[in-house]
Amino acid sequence: MKSVVYITKNKIWAGEQAFDWDGVSMDEVFGRIKKDLKIDEIRVVLGNDVSFVTAVSAGATFLTRENVLKMVKSWMPFEIDNDCFDWKEVILAHDEVWIQIVAMEKWLLMSLSAAVKEHGIRVDMITSIGILLGEKTIGREVPVILKWSGKETISVLAINGLVDFVVSEIAEEDLMIYANQKWNLAVNPEELNISTSDFDLMTVIFSEKIKGEDSKILNLPILKGVVLEIKPEIKVVPEGQTPEKVESVKKPSKLWMYLVVLLIVAVVGVVVLYKSGTFNNIFNGQKKSVVEVTPSPSPTALITPSPTVIDRTTLQLEVLNGSGVTGEAARIKTILLGDGFINIDTGNATATTEGTISIKPTVPASVVTDATKSVSNYVLGEPQILTSGDKYDLIIVVGSMKKP
Repeated sequence: MKSVVYITKNKIWAGEQAFDWDGVSMDEVFGRIKKDLKIDEIRVVLGNDVSFVTAVSAGATFLTRENVLKMVKSWMPFEIDNDCFDWKEVILAHDEVWIQIVAMEKWLLMSLSAAVKEHGIRVDMITSIGILLGEKTIGREVPVILKWSGKETISVLAINGLVDFVVSEIAEEDLMIYANQKWNLAVNPEELNISTSDFDLMTVIFSEKIKGEDSKILNLPILKGVVLEIKPEIKVVPEGQTPEKVESVKKPSKLWMYLVVLLIVAVVGVVVLYKSGTFNNIFNGQKKSVVEVTPSPSPTALITPSPTVIDRTTLQLEVLNGSGVTGEAARIKTILLGDGFINIDTGNATATTEGTISIKPTVPASVVTDATKSVSNYVLGEPQILTSGDKYDLIIVVGSMKKP
């Protein structure tokens, strides 16, 4: 029996039956899909929260898989390699060549690959819900916003089948601003509501082509050489490695963090006792009623405090384009939206060579690091500090100088 499997961060649907999962191992769910539902052939649809879809202008780039991967790496909200992304060429009006990109995180693909192999389930396609919905715009030469409430509630910005942006939580006004800036629109794009009756997932995905030239077919592959070692933890043996170098998909337990801290404290204690001469006194048989110990500075640098957790949706960001390249601020906003930031203003800045990033002291370093990745191909000067009275928590100004 064949079916469609739809995957999100906390649920997996097989047809219309939903299963909860822990976000790490799919083994138990796929065991039930095979045993209870008798399903042995599937096509997989990735939800918006476990996949990333975007479009990039090809320009003069010679389109090969290797060249595309190099081009789009800096656009991704997570690390990708040759296994966990796919692309196809889309030609818009006036013969503009664009690249359609779909990607998923490597650990997720490894978890899926291990589970289906363990339970003997055949997978002949993995794609994203955004790609499938975007096909509703084929033949339209202007951008359209598609709204779908199915397994998820998402909005898709697409033009003639090219999916530019997929988002689940964004203010209507922000989405319109983004669409107008990205595509130089004089009026807001048309909105289409896609109902369940208009979009039968089983029919749509089983009508998709799974074979063809790399530049025409989007289809992420199941990884070979992935095996399930210990349940519920997934162990994978990548091709070319021996079993002694097995990599675990399971996320690290906090217990290890506590053990490391305890180990550090123990080592520090031993060092203090050694420097104080206590060990010498003990082993030399010297008896002293009082052991004088010179206090050592507290080794605070050895223990790193837990990072501050902050709700990114509460942060106010501004992206200013001083590069001279049209649409750079909008492009960077797209990446930031994919990273969970939603309050983002864009605009133009005075032309500058070196870019800058300005932040409030209250913004955690991890958030600044993620935001900086959106402009990782640009040269940025030393970070500037914003005052508490500034409207924005983080301001990025893009210059014309790029990294070699």
